[in-house]
Amino acid sequence: TLQRRKDICGKAYHLLVDELDFPPEDIIFDPNVLAIATGIEEHANYAVDFIRATEWIKENLPHAKVSGGISNLSFSFRGNDAVREMMHSSFLYHAIKAGLDMGIVNPAQSVIYEEIPAEAIELIEDAVLNRRDDATERLMAYAEKIKGDKSPEAGQAKTAEWRTLSLEERLSHALVKGIGDYMDEDIAEALKTYPRAVDVIDKPLMDGMNRVGDLFSPSINGLSMT
Repeated sequence: TLQRRKDICGKAYHLLVDELDFPPEDIIFDPNVLAIATGIEEHANYAVDFIRATEWIKENLPHAKVSGGISNLSFSFRGNDAVREMMHSSFLYHAIKAGLDMGIVNPAQSVIYEEIPAEAIELIEDAVLNRRDDATERLMAYAEKIKGDKSPEAGQAKTAEWRTLSLEERLSHALVKGIGDYMDEDIAEALKTYPRAVDVIDKPLMDGMNRVGDLFSPSINGLSMT
């Protein structure tokens, strides 16, 4: 529960800081990201409770940091990576605004919040923010729909499209999206184009990193992702 999270973190903080003189800036709390949309009523508010616990820690335990294992949130949708990634993105968006400092995530499987399809965002956030009693059922129906919509032809067409971009754009796109399939050939081409290997890092790859920063900047303030 939210109250139990507060009690444990508050007690630990005061034991460390007040009794042991431990530096508060070296404390990292993990208030437990737990699975939602499981069909069990008591689980429905787990994401909201984590977000509220994060807010409470930031307001009441000065300098302490907050981390969490983000993938735990979507265990009930194992096998449907598309839905899981959108759930993680939405959850991160709101948790970061509440003060989340660090998240254990796979950046290669992350969807930018602003890129979540319009038809999905309401369904995803109804579940993440526990806004409707039937949120789980509605999200499950959507998950089944998009699971059946995937076609190899569509994926191949999408891949072919970005592979026609310039070398710099391809390197940037691959970095932003976490795609390593074409790394060897693109780096080999880059080493023929740039006089020094470090120039590949300083120019096209740095452009990609700046793009990542631009995409996440509306929601991330100093977030560290592992």
